[in-house]
Amino acid sequence: MSRKTKLIVILIFIGFSLSAQDRYMVFFTDKFNSPYSISNPSQYLSQRSIQRREKQRISIVENDLPVNQTYIDALNNLGIKAIHRSKWMNGILVEMETSSVNLVEALSFVERVEYVAPGQVPSGGISGDEANSKFANAGAADFQNNMLGIDEMHEDGFEGQGMLVGVFDGGFQNIGQIAALQHLFTSNKIVAQKNYVTNTTIVENSESHGTRVLSILAANNPSEYVGAAPAANYILCVTEGAGEYRVEEYNWLFAAEMADSVGVDVINTSLGYSVFDDATMSYTYSDMDGETAVITKAANIAATKGIALINSAGNEGNKVWRFITAPSDSENLLSVGAIDATGFRASFSSFGPSADNRIKPDVSALGQGTAVITASGNISFQNGTSFSGPVVTGFATCLWQAFPELTNLELLDLIRKSGHQFNSPDNELGYGIPNYGRAYELAFTPEPLENEVLVYPNPTSDNFINLVFPEGFLSESATVTLIDINGQQVSSFHIEPQMSSNRVKIDLNNQTAGIYILRIKGQRTSFKKKIIKY
Repeated sequence: MSRKTKLIVILIFIGFSLSAQDRYMVFFTDKFNSPYSISNPSQYLSQRSIQRREKQRISIVENDLPVNQTYIDALNNLGIKAIHRSKWMNGILVEMETSSVNLVEALSFVERVEYVAPGQVPSGGISGDEANSKFANAGAADFQNNMLGIDEMHEDGFEGQGMLVGVFDGGFQNIGQIAALQHLFTSNKIVAQKNYVTNTTIVENSESHGTRVLSILAANNPSEYVGAAPAANYILCVTEGAGEYRVEEYNWLFAAEMADSVGVDVINTSLGYSVFDDATMSYTYSDMDGETAVITKAANIAATKGIALINSAGNEGNKVWRFITAPSDSENLLSVGAIDATGFRASFSSFGPSADNRIKPDVSALGQGTAVITASGNISFQNGTSFSGPVVTGFATCLWQAFPELTNLELLDLIRKSGHQFNSPDNELGYGIPNYGRAYELAFTPEPLENEVLVYPNPTSDNFINLVFPEGFLSESATVTLIDINGQQVSSFHIEPQMSSNRVKIDLNNQTAGIYILRIKGQRTSFKKKIIKY
């Protein structure tokens, strides 16, 4: 989190000169004469990213266009090299001498220049709370997952298949050597890696915070530890350095843009910002209004691209700051607080509300005594909203797989509504502990069923199943949809059962063996059933 204890690390500078030049963001006035066009997004966005927008009816707009290369070239000609670029905010991160700032600001295509960090700030340095660390028995993650019904999601076949999750953190030490994470490498589940601090693709640095966060999501060792979304694909980004400077907020922006272009669905961030080493960059509580902090602005833009954002609320509850940290103040993401095993707020978990008096955090999950896998490969119980956040991220990932028709904001709203105290939220736990069963009922069953649809034979080795409808479905139009384990619709058709013909046969001849979800939605009633074909 922002006001964290720094780890003592061996500083390894990779890909940098040792100059004392400071870091600045240079923002441009426009994107005139761009060779790119919003009508041809395949030039700068992946097909998966385009499809995510199309699915949620999101238009390609000007801030999707890359930064004007001619402006970057002009700075290069002055000896100023771009390190990272932001199309959403139309700017680039550079290193330059203070004496060059006035020269750059005077350029006609430069809107403004912002100082974001001194010299070279080395990577590394998030310390998660490691209190209560001890070895755990088999099924160590079961408790934190089961609190949210993630075990039921897994039983229904939703483990994150086909989903792409971004994890932004300080580093992922030893992930290549941890047994429970090996499937990410053997199955090519890590789609992209980028270190925005060192400007390399090396994310396995000396920092282990991201390793622990990733384990909560992706670990898959059935005899010891299974994460919340073990079948998902992942993007790993290092955005957090050793010092506390605003450049880290911009690193998050760069990472979010890259993840968006690759086609990310969900982003987990176990970081937060309030007070910086340079006091001129620090925020006040009044800045936690959902629109002021740089990273909050970046998160708001990311949400407009159809990405679901989950962020740890902060560990400031028992400190002077006390409140949530940015970007948890955004209304377009889920801020996650921490509870203990009895369901009470962990003493360190940050309070809401946002400065404009919105309920924060949004939801809460186990963050005191959360089971994690450390960089040594051992399982231990540790504390922090850094660890309650990824539990909810895994929940959101699998829930979106189960209900792929939802938009990102509809998904987040459904999670809030599934909280155990949705009808009486507060600024300690928000809307409470989300739950798969409640979310399913809210998303799929608008009215309770008196009688279920009869489905047989199930499981089946035949190439069909039969449906027999109860009275509640008779004489009304209904939609029958079959969805595979990856959340993809494989067939859909309309029916109108009558008293004299209330049996319908569904053809499975073209479907491979596996688990499917059958959904039937009528005008007044709805139904869902897991189908197994051998």
